[in-house]
Amino acid sequence: MVVRPAVASDAADAARIIGDALAEHGLSFEPEGRDADVATFGAKPEHDDLVAEIGDRPIGVGSVGPHGDPGVAWISKLFVERDARGRGVGRALLEALHAAARARGYASVGLRTRVVFREAVALYESAGYVRRADPAPLAPGDVVYFRAL
Repeated sequence: MVVRPAVASDAADAARIIGDALAEHGLSFEPEGRDADVATFGAKPEHDDLVAEIGDRPIGVGSVGPHGDPGVAWISKLFVERDARGRGVGRALLEALHAAARARGYASVGLRTRVVFREAVALYESAGYVRRADPAPLAPGDVVYFRAL
C-alpha cells in the first residue's frame, strides 16, 4: 500500500469511496451540501489531499487543510473502502495527514466525524484524539476531536 498526494483526477474515486462508506451506514452522499468539497479533491493548493492505493487501485482518501484558527489544521473526508479496513490503511492515511499538517506549520489538528463511524472513532481515540465540544452547531450524531501534533 502507498499513500500519495491526490491529483484532480482522483475526485471521482474519492466520491466513490466516500459515497460507498456513507451508504454502508445508511447515510447519503451530499454533493451540494456537506460533501461539496469532494468535487475539488486533489485540486486545492491550501489542502493536502491524499490517496491510499494498492497497485493503481485507490482504497482510501483523506484531506487536511485550514479551518479558521491559523494554528489548527482540519482533517476531513478520511474514508477507507470496506474490504481494505482493518489493515492499517486508515492509520497510514491519518499519520500522513499529520505529517502534512506539521509540514505546513500547524500545531494541532481537529476533525468532525459521526458516532456511527465506530471504526473511525476508535482509530482517532487510539491516535490520541480527545473529544471536545464544538462551538458551531453540530448535526445529530456528529462529534469533534482534537489533538496536538
